[in-house]
Amino acid sequence: MNYNYLGYRFRPTEDEIITYFLENKMRGNAFPVHAINTVNICAFEPWQLPEQAAIEDDEEWYFFSEHNKKYANSARTERTTRAGHWKVTGKDRQIWDKHGKEVIGVKKNLVFYKGRGSKAVKTSWVIHEYHSNNASAYQKPYVLSYLKGNLNEKDYSRAASSGHATSGS
Repeated sequence: MNYNYLGYRFRPTEDEIITYFLENKMRGNAFPVHAINTVNICAFEPWQLPEQAAIEDDEEWYFFSEHNKKYANSARTERTTRAGHWKVTGKDRQIWDKHGKEVIGVKKNLVFYKGRGSKAVKTSWVIHEYHSNNASAYQKPYVLSYLKGNLNEKDYSRAASSGHATSGS
């Protein structure tokens, strides 16, 4: 299906992300329109992910991904790529149903850092990761990731694009 119609935007609400897309994906239900691809987020750098999206956009993309554990018997999530890592920022935010009566999931915000350790550089790439509170009830729990970034940045870092890069002099 061609999504390049004038005025068309794929912008589901947080309630729709959890109750419709994420819950149906974990149940194994088919969607009437293919709008979100399943991708291993850490197998790609953030600037490579837009090419994996089902819908072309300028600065926003959606993906399903399996909840990858860092170690087999650990609750820690794998968030590293070849070029850097995704760092959780801020507190987890509860997502409420459309009536505001029940917490249906959690939203985590992650920022991509290029490099490792103390020399890692914060970039403008951000993921909002949505988790369903019902995920443990499914054989294959998924998360839905909403990626935001700017493909026009030359080195993909905030410091360089904002003119605030630090130098040794």
